[in-house]
Amino acid sequence: MQLSRLAPLTGVGGIAGVIFGLAIDNFPNGSYDDAQVAQWFADNGTARWIVSGASIALGGTLLLVFAAVLAVRIEQAGAGPVSAKVAHTAGTAWAILTMIGGAMWLAAPVAVDMFDAKPTRALMYGAGPAYATLVSVCAFAAAVLAAALSTAAWHTRLLPRWLATAGFPAAVLMLANTLLPMAVITLWYAAVAIVLTRRSTLGATRSATDALPQPT
Repeated sequence: MQLSRLAPLTGVGGIAGVIFGLAIDNFPNGSYDDAQVAQWFADNGTARWIVSGASIALGGTLLLVFAAVLAVRIEQAGAGPVSAKVAHTAGTAWAILTMIGGAMWLAAPVAVDMFDAKPTRALMYGAGPAYATLVSVCAFAAAVLAAALSTAAWHTRLLPRWLATAGFPAAVLMLANTLLPMAVITLWYAAVAIVLTRRSTLGATRSATDALPQPT
C-alpha cells in the first residue's frame, strides 16, 4: 500500500498525540506555592513534562498534514469552493493552534532546563492558556472543519451519507464542554480517516481493474 493511501490516518495520529500528551501530564496544579513548585521540580524533573508537550506539538504537525490531505480529497471529489476553502482553513487553524498549545505546554520545563529559570508558581501560569487552547479553541476549529467537511461530503461522494450526516451533530457536540469534545473528535475523525483510507484503496483497485483490457 502506498504512503499516499495511508495519508488520512495522520488525522488519527495527530489526535492520538494530543490525547497521549494530555494523559501523561503530571505538572503542579494551581494551588501550589513557590516552595511546593520548587520541590515538585526537584522530585520529578522535567522529562515527562517535555515528552507531554512534544507529543502535543507532534500531534499538531500530523494534523497539519491531515488538513492538507482533506483539502486534496475535497477538491478531487468536486466539492464547492466555499466548503473546500473553509475546510482547509479550519483544518490548518486546528493544527497550528495545537502546535501553539504544545509550545506553551513546553514553556515552563524548557525555561527551567535551558534558561535556568527559577521554578515558581508564576512559571505555571502558562499552563492554563495552553490547556484552554487545546480543549476549547482547538475544539472550535475542529467543529468548523467537521461542518465544512460534512457539507462538502453531502454534495459529493467524499464520505458515506451516514458519516456526512453524523458530522453536523458531531460538530455541535465538539463545543459542548471541556471533556466531551475530545471523545467526539476522536470518534468522528477516526471514522473519517478510516473511510478515506479505504476509499482511496478501493478507488485505486477499481482504476487498475478498469485499465485492464476487457474481453470482447
